[in-house]
Amino acid sequence: MSAALEIHTPTETQSYRADAPMISMIERIAMDPNIPLDRLEKMLDMKERMEDRAREDEERQAKKAYFAAMSKCQSELPVVIKNRGNDHTKSRYADLAAIEEQAMPTIHKHGFAVSFQPDGYNNKGELRIVWEISHAEGHSRNGVGEIPVDGAGAQGKVNKTGTQAFGSTATYGRRYLLCMLFNISTGDDTDGNNQSAKQYSTISLDQVKILLQLIEETGSDIEAFCRLGKINSLPEMISENYDRAVNLLEERKKRMAQ
Repeated sequence: MSAALEIHTPTETQSYRADAPMISMIERIAMDPNIPLDRLEKMLDMKERMEDRAREDEERQAKKAYFAAMSKCQSELPVVIKNRGNDHTKSRYADLAAIEEQAMPTIHKHGFAVSFQPDGYNNKGELRIVWEISHAEGHSRNGVGEIPVDGAGAQGKVNKTGTQAFGSTATYGRRYLLCMLFNISTGDDTDGNNQSAKQYSTISLDQVKILLQLIEETGSDIEAFCRLGKINSLPEMISENYDRAVNLLEERKKRMAQ
């Protein structure tokens, strides 16, 4: 699923100094035999609640920074040029090396790291690939892709050893997952035949920022919101659906105010 946000995480020394008055107060209460024990317990409970709120705020800010960076990253990603041909289907595609060479510099520029790890096979014999996207501000997302094993040719005849099939499937999975997770498009040098893609434009960076603001103001779950719109992230939203999405959030905002 806007402008990059500067989030400053307190250092260990800064965190200690911020807690110092509370710690000093607790120490004084603990050393004073005339102060009831229940007061100390209340102070400890208060300190714990303050720490919980601080952690929640850090997580919320990290998540906000993640989606803001993802939005800007996707707006800057190039259309990856197809560099390989498939003799069986008479079509062209961009291999993993081309995608990584052309897209990863932008992905890294916006603070993202991507990892893929094989995780055995499911009961259908498909290769499970665990993916994770982590961001420099601390938030990360992960999941599992299940990829059919590529061990046979177009006629269904086995044409690879077990090792070759594993390597081919893993590479295929990484290529498709990377494109899907970052909404990476591929095209020919001229892109002259991609008429269907040209019929639909996605929302602008400013529109993404407006939606993010409304989602925050209404306390909405951004992942649930994207699922409702049948998209993986906000920048994938088609322009013609933008007004309806804004109206839904504005209506919720009004109901909350009543």
